[in-house]
Amino acid sequence: MKLFTVGPVQMYEHTLKERSKPIPYFRTDEFSKVMLETDEMLKELLHTKKDSKSIYLTASGSAAMEAVVCNCFNKKEDKLLVVVGGTFGKRFLDICEIHEIPNEAIILKNNEVLSEEHLLKYNDSGITGVLVNLDETSTGQLYDIDMISSFCKKNNAYLIVDAISTFLCDEYYMDKWGIDATVLSTQKGLCLSPGMAIVTMNKKIVEEKVNKNNFPSLYFNFKDYMSNMERGQTPFTPAVGLVFEIYDMLKTIKKEGLSNRLKKIDNLAKVYRENIVADGISLPEYPLSNAVTPTVLEKPVAMDIFNELKNDHDMFVNPTGGVNADHVLRVAHVGDLNEEDMIEISSKIKELYKKY
Repeated sequence: MKLFTVGPVQMYEHTLKERSKPIPYFRTDEFSKVMLETDEMLKELLHTKKDSKSIYLTASGSAAMEAVVCNCFNKKEDKLLVVVGGTFGKRFLDICEIHEIPNEAIILKNNEVLSEEHLLKYNDSGITGVLVNLDETSTGQLYDIDMISSFCKKNNAYLIVDAISTFLCDEYYMDKWGIDATVLSTQKGLCLSPGMAIVTMNKKIVEEKVNKNNFPSLYFNFKDYMSNMERGQTPFTPAVGLVFEIYDMLKTIKKEGLSNRLKKIDNLAKVYRENIVADGISLPEYPLSNAVTPTVLEKPVAMDIFNELKNDHDMFVNPTGGVNADHVLRVAHVGDLNEEDMIEISSKIKELYKKY
């Protein structure tokens, strides 16, 4: 089986080896040490200060998205701006609606690029926070973070970024870009098993919002998590095996160098994109993350190709939902893949497209 999916991804052998080990008891000094070292390495890769706080949730990325919104904002004091460019942007909007937090939404049309004009209309409109999926994974569009950051600074608004697929695939500078909270999950850019999500928040949003916000929750109470993390623990049982996967992955990246990891994924994306374009097959014109490439098919045969790749060749790509379901396949460049893999999957897609 070969995964060209953006999550779960084709996992590295060192991660598979780590997964095979017995899971230890975790209320120990030894486990606390692993958690604290993991958090230190994570903050280095996020390019954020040591006094930022991380929340380690045994939950999906969507749970972390909901938790960060509810711990940082409330319906009495806040008005949020949500960028809705696909499935995950819509998820942020749904969270606001469910929790009755006042909001405005920038709803991008199919293939529309997020621009400064979209943001300008919300200047001086009382926006207190912006929610954005930096790489909208359902479309592959990588938004202009400098543009979004400038808007937030001008309007004194907090910036919350879902970086689940862009982190460790594209450059990411949390403090430089003025990002107040970053949402991560294990199965995409981190290339690990699904099951844990992380929220890392800077000192400003912790002190000004989280500590003053009274979000009524047992499991998702960030104050409880921050208190426990001081000693390298979580208030509830974590996915212990996944903690060791994260620890192992971050040590591996630190050893090989973050820039080398990013260059590798950038190169795989370029190889695929150079080889896939053909008669009837094209790429979107908007900026793309290195994590995944939306492959646009003129004929409505995307699901036919997806199923034949899966059933006859044991190769998995991401289908696409909604209006693009019949015309777009998404091919990831994350995980234990190489240039030959990119050439092989592009050749197979072109071959099947001609067949149909």
